[in-house]
Amino acid sequence: MAAQKSEKTKAQNGKGGLMGLVAKLLGVVAISLGTLFFAAMFDIGHAGLIHTLAGPAAALVPLFAALSIAAMFLTPKSTADLDEQEAQIAALSEFQSKMKSQILTLQNQMDSMNGQDVEALRARNKELQEELDAIHQAEREKMDVEVDALRQRNEELEAQIKQWALDTVTKNISGDAAKAA
Repeated sequence: MAAQKSEKTKAQNGKGGLMGLVAKLLGVVAISLGTLFFAAMFDIGHAGLIHTLAGPAAALVPLFAALSIAAMFLTPKSTADLDEQEAQIAALSEFQSKMKSQILTLQNQMDSMNGQDVEALRARNKELQEELDAIHQAEREKMDVEVDALRQRNEELEAQIKQWALDTVTKNISGDAAKAA
């Protein structure tokens, strides 16, 4: 890991050194052109630069602009900035891995808690279902006993009604026979 890092740093320093040199060279040329334009504009030293640069100014002004912009964009980042960015990336990666492990741990804890709760609820549900079945069975047996008692009472009442009807018919027949006699 350390060998990879040192190779990276050397490659960046080499690249930054060459790019830095090119950027500095472009900056120096752009500043020189800017100074030349400034001197020509105010005709410093009565050198007649304004008349000398009048023709090539059409090419020198865009060259000045291009060199100035190129110098700004080609300036390499300092090694300290790159090292700081690498450190931030490493810290973010470490933070991300810690967060992933904490999330997985929390998820496993929740799953285990939910699993225990679900099992407890299933056991309680089974107990309550058994109690409910027992209550239903007791109610059915109670209803069967009451229905049997009502049937027996109904049969007794039917027997009493039949007996009463027979007695009434017998009395009426014997009473009609006694009146007829």
